[in-house]
Amino acid sequence: MLAFLAALTLVSGQQNEVTTVAVRPSQTDPEIRTFDDPHYLMVDRSIVVGHDSSKPADRHQLLLWLTGTDGKGNEIKGFGRVAAELGYHVISLMYPDDVAAAACDNNLDPTSFETFRMAIIRGGQARANPRVSISIAPHESIESRLTMLLRFIRSRRPREDWGQFLNSDGSIRWSSVAVAGQSQGGGHAALIGIKQKVARVICFGAPKDFSQRLGAPAAWYSEASATPKDRFFAFNHHQDPKGCTPQELWANLTALGLISNGSVAEVDSASPPYGHRRSLYTSYPLVTVEGQNSPGAMVSHSSAIHPQNAARWHDAWTYLLTEPTTP
Repeated sequence: MLAFLAALTLVSGQQNEVTTVAVRPSQTDPEIRTFDDPHYLMVDRSIVVGHDSSKPADRHQLLLWLTGTDGKGNEIKGFGRVAAELGYHVISLMYPDDVAAAACDNNLDPTSFETFRMAIIRGGQARANPRVSISIAPHESIESRLTMLLRFIRSRRPREDWGQFLNSDGSIRWSSVAVAGQSQGGGHAALIGIKQKVARVICFGAPKDFSQRLGAPAAWYSEASATPKDRFFAFNHHQDPKGCTPQELWANLTALGLISNGSVAEVDSASPPYGHRRSLYTSYPLVTVEGQNSPGAMVSHSSAIHPQNAARWHDAWTYLLTEPTTP
């Protein structure tokens, strides 16, 4: 009982029916010894437990959120609340996120970005450049952490039915998972969508894998995709300086098939359904925050996911989470 109480921390109570719970990764798997800041779970219990007919139906889909480099998942609170109110189960997953994929920028190997990301997604080793390499144990990976969290929470909050996102053998039921993320996390989300057939992919401030050495988008954008491309979405800022230039990001989105005929939706002047575009853009002022690795240094981030803009982006976020896709 004490372990259970230590593992599950009610963060926000049941404000507006959305319950937020924090779970430390090490509580779900004793082999996890790094990156032990909490996972966050969000669910509107009036939808998934109470079946309130005045609200959207339970989507029976998990929104998996992957934060950006050095993130702690706090940016999910605005977007995550919107998702929960739309009937999603929401998880913001803590994972090894201290090395940016941009470390591969000058690697001559066109597959270096994919190798780097797959080491984080499934476990493995990758050399980003002569000075930077990573080694992620399988139990520290994104897939293992998500699996163990779902197994852990299904028995502790059974009425919320977290177990529906696991197959009978205890593996992740990817077909019921919408994967989303910011910056590095957005790149992971897109690559997971390439490798697994998921319900939806949403990239914020991403994907940023552009090879400076080769002068081209990462090779994995052009791979055959397990997820139909009409299930991929992106929301970016025209002046976002992080990871690659705005022009390089545009090239990445084009290579991934998210910009057709050079056209995107400008959310500052358009309204949903944005011509059913898969790429949304804004020029709304960037958000300036203190750098997490450099106290006192102020850095700019895209405003497209920042919780301070939750009211501004409510309709855009709703579109990204609900726009119909192929069955």
